[in-house]
This record gives sequence, structure tokens and C-alpha cells, in this order.
Amino acid sequence: MFQIIKFHAFDSESDHARSGFWYATFMKAAILVAVALTSCLMALPVEFPVHADSTEAVNPLVVDSVPLDAVVEAQDLSMIISNIAPISRETQVRRSIAQATFCLPQTILGTLYYGLLQLTGSVVDTADMNEIKIVVTTAPFGVSLGKYIFIHTSLQTENVIRHEYGHTLQGYKHGPFYLLLEGAVSFVQAAFSIISPSFAEDYFDRWPENEANELGGVP
Repeated sequence: MFQIIKFHAFDSESDHARSGFWYATFMKAAILVAVALTSCLMALPVEFPVHADSTEAVNPLVVDSVPLDAVVEAQDLSMIISNIAPISRETQVRRSIAQATFCLPQTILGTLYYGLLQLTGSVVDTADMNEIKIVVTTAPFGVSLGKYIFIHTSLQTENVIRHEYGHTLQGYKHGPFYLLLEGAVSFVQAAFSIISPSFAEDYFDRWPENEANELGGVP
């Protein structure tokens, strides 16, 4: 009996040790994944050329160094939202479910990035529009991730928000493949646009940007 009791006690201690080991391993892995995902944000649909009310492309990475008249004046966020047609409650619920399931990868990235911006004090303003949240930040680029649309303060225009909302709608079409399709292509084209002004001129005429414009209702 003693041997049996001792054997069970040993198992209990061993199980406890193994549980602690796997918990610590899981937490380390989770931290590494979070860091890696945050580092990969630049591989997403980032809008370096700006789709504004003018035809001039502005690189938000250097937006603070360009003349003020080269940047389209930011518009009132509530006014922009009022110009975008609301969706039905049923559609909003269905899209919210999609964000938590079919579009979960980009939703997770968006949530992590939103948390990072809050921690660094980079959030300037927020507003809810249909099923998504618009986050105005000091981060020098625009990106659509799941239920979030992130835009730089100087890019606070209706066309920019409509364009990013178009990317959100693309996410509903392709789900987890959105990051590999629209995300990868958009990033490569944006990178080329930085080094080639002639390439940047047709940035919004190519997929996936032209499709995002169409879906978002950009004039």
C-alpha cells in the first residue's frame, strides 16, 4: 500500500511539474508569436500612396516633411461616417461573426496592433462605422485589419476610409487568405511605389487597390 501511495504521490508531483513546464512553454511561445505578428504588420495592405480627393500621391512615411498644401486637409470623422451608407443589423451581425471565425487571423492582428498603439499613446481618435472601428493614429501608414481600419491623422479623408473599408470587404471574400493575397500584393506594390514615382501614379489602377476602391465606393 505504501508503495502504491508513494507511486501516486510521485505521479502527482510529476504531473504538476509537467503542467508547469508546458504552461511556461506556452506562454513563451505566445509572447514570441505576438512579437512576430506585430513585426509582420508591414507585410499587410499598407497604403503608402494616398488615395485622396486630389490625384497627387503622398507618402505618409514622410508626410511630416512635405509641404502642408501637398496633403489633403483632414476631414471631420463623424462627417465622413455620415456619408457612408449604413448596413442592416443582420449584415452587421453576420460580418461580426465572420471577423471572429473566417477572418480571425486579420482580426487578431488588428486587435494586437490596436493594443500596441494604445500602449504607445499613438491613438488620436476612434469612431465606429457599421461593423468596424476606425482608429486615427500617428503611425505613418494606413491599413485594414479585421474589424479595424487604421489611418494616419493626415489621411483622415472620406476617400481613404472608403478605400480601406474596401479592403475590409475583400477580407470577407477571402478570409484567412486575405493576408496572403491582398496583403502581400498590396505591400509589394506599395514598396515599389516608394522607389518609383511612375509606378506610384498607377497604384490605384491595379489590383487589389482598384477592387478596394470599387467595393468601398470611392468616386
